[in-house]
Amino acid sequence: MKARRQLIAAFLFVALAGTAHAQKLPPIGNGKRLPGKFVWADLVTYDLPAAAKFYKGLFDWNFTDYGGYVIVDNEERPIAGMFQKPRPADPAAKPRWFGYISVSNVEKAQSAVTKAGGRVLAPPRKFPGRGEQAVFADPEGALFGAVRSSSGDPQDFEADIGDWIWIQMWSRDALKSAQFYRSVAGYEIDENTSSARSNDYVLVSEKYARGTVLQLPPDYKDVRPTWLLFVRVKNVPETCAKVPELGGKVVIAPSPELFQNRVAVITDPTGAAVGLLEWSEDLLKGGH
Repeated sequence: MKARRQLIAAFLFVALAGTAHAQKLPPIGNGKRLPGKFVWADLVTYDLPAAAKFYKGLFDWNFTDYGGYVIVDNEERPIAGMFQKPRPADPAAKPRWFGYISVSNVEKAQSAVTKAGGRVLAPPRKFPGRGEQAVFADPEGALFGAVRSSSGDPQDFEADIGDWIWIQMWSRDALKSAQFYRSVAGYEIDENTSSARSNDYVLVSEKYARGTVLQLPPDYKDVRPTWLLFVRVKNVPETCAKVPELGGKVVIAPSPELFQNRVAVITDPTGAAVGLLEWSEDLLKGGH
């Protein structure tokens, strides 16, 4: 498991290093830095053409190849990167999305990670057009990145259709996990009291909720602790109906009990998971 995560980080930095010699990456943002905000995402996959075809058909994303590192655009706004690595021998090693947290100092974030029991998978490194970034694993093995963008961060605005709208950590110990990320990114931790659940924690910075740490139920023994990113869609059931046609799978189907059919989890043709969210102001009034 440790070797696989290190391999993912190594492939990512090789892809970015190759890009750095070819051309500069597009900027992540164009405003002030917002430490604690998830500002970027990367997909590591063994079949880049299949993944791109799937996300184009599902979200109408567009793609630009920067020498082995593909930038994903939603309505001409860069929102993510994708890169390919060889298919792993272990069938349990699935492609995955992971997010990057904006930090004021990547080296300090690295120190906080190791002090709190996490691991450094790719140490801080600077890339033209991007800034400085690193890739880590938390104490439960969940992959995440830290970045200090050279262009500032995307500012806080309501996500459009096709944008990342939320990120959620699934943990065996939600409070301990939330405390780990507080030590790394300086979050305030608010316990979620908007539902019947008593073990969800909201990570807050700049007075904005940045993500949630969710306690995995004991019977979810086959689910590994991980971050799950959500894309805003116009209609979750209609989007889910397209997933099998495009070669993906619906893992958690929309249901009236799950925020009135407005949340689902899917996987792309290679097995990378992503959440779907249909946003409205009354969403938080629903239940899990």
